[in-house]
Amino acid sequence: MSGLILVSHNQHQLSTLASIYDRILTRRGGLWISWDGKKAPPNSEITRDLAFRHGNDYDTLSFPLTCSELEEGYRGYIHQGLWPVFHQRPDLAHFTPQSMHSFRQLNEEYARAIAEYAMPDDAIWIQDYHFIPVAKMLRDAGLTQRIGLFFHQPFPSGQMFEAIPDWRWLVESLLCCDVLGFQTAQDMNNFLLWVESEFRAERMGKTLFRIHGRLISTGVFPVGIDLDDVLALQESNSCQFMEQQCRERLPENTLLSGGHLDDSAGLPYRISAIEVLLRQHNHYAGNVMLLQLASSASGHAHRQQEISHDLENICGEVNGVHGMLNWYPVSYLNHHYSREELAGVYRASRVALVTPLMAGMSLMAKMYAALQDPANPGVLILSQFAGAAEHMDGALIVNPYDPDAIADAIHTALKLPLRERQNRHARLMKNIHLYDCHWWADRFISHLMNEEGESNTQVNQSIVLGARFSGRARY
Repeated sequence: MSGLILVSHNQHQLSTLASIYDRILTRRGGLWISWDGKKAPPNSEITRDLAFRHGNDYDTLSFPLTCSELEEGYRGYIHQGLWPVFHQRPDLAHFTPQSMHSFRQLNEEYARAIAEYAMPDDAIWIQDYHFIPVAKMLRDAGLTQRIGLFFHQPFPSGQMFEAIPDWRWLVESLLCCDVLGFQTAQDMNNFLLWVESEFRAERMGKTLFRIHGRLISTGVFPVGIDLDDVLALQESNSCQFMEQQCRERLPENTLLSGGHLDDSAGLPYRISAIEVLLRQHNHYAGNVMLLQLASSASGHAHRQQEISHDLENICGEVNGVHGMLNWYPVSYLNHHYSREELAGVYRASRVALVTPLMAGMSLMAKMYAALQDPANPGVLILSQFAGAAEHMDGALIVNPYDPDAIADAIHTALKLPLRERQNRHARLMKNIHLYDCHWWADRFISHLMNEEGESNTQVNQSIVLGARFSGRARY
């Protein structure tokens, strides 16, 4: 039987995205290939074992990565190099020959695992820019299966992409894919305009082009969440206990601020907005609090300490000027909370500030809205540069670089009457229901399986996804 291979960074990480992959594969079946979260022992590059496990709903294949692949390839080339470029900050990018070498090794290990376990009629769905080189490596190994790559991150303009040293080898791999998926129309257009001008691609349709004899389909597939997962979080004891604790101990006007400790989160602007809010509306003194959650496990290791130190200084300044003996306006917590505990904090927060300077999915925005009580919902304030902003009707959209605009949005959110909050929440939930994670998977996979009727000169047979496949054979 034919099937689906999903390739991601780490299936063992307790995150919303990992939960989404699990829900998709539980419904569809398939093979999930990822890092196992462990470090391989020294000198194990040649003899590394692949751990295959057959599950009731889907199978998994995992393996360790070497210290070099993790430190230089993942935290170096990806976090310190590709990430700034994809988030329009090439001035922060740092590439080295060693990090590129380790990045290649990391992708070679993934390509080896895929090639060893892929069956001839499997379709391969690669998640994010971590694994751009895998597509060409698989083609070089002789695999002709349909390959799709989805970008969870924003896709930069062509000129920005060319800031990457030796960028052409990455593009060569992108052009080995059959489907390229993007979070927003702007991301897709950045890619299409670039390949048309740089590579003289032949446009075959609005989102279809031919280059090097291959038809490549592109599309906008915003990532959604799983509402069954949301319900399970709501019903958990940890969620209910945390919600009760927050409602008893925090001010009624609690503003939730999350995000990774990285340069695109825009956290200093949010804290500055609190200072503006209190300066312009002194009646909030004593009854509003920004709850800034930023776990030390989130973000990029090479910048965490510096960014955390800067945040502590900014929080200290605001609290020193506006705080009282029994109240301070900003609470900065870097404790790690479980997903269930975070769900309780989300439910108890009157407003959520999701205002990254640049972001792809912004799953936090969707989780916050879905976790609200429809009878008395909170208000979502969302950055105009978040990927979710294109389809989150009902949110208050702001410029994340403008503390005054954020402060105005907070003031507006706190004084919205119940009926207006309910109306905005209903509009948010309409899109969250329509475009959930299963819609995302169905749309992308229908393109990947060539169910749209497009032919591909590189593929001699159509691929149809089965509901399940019970086992795998090597070839």
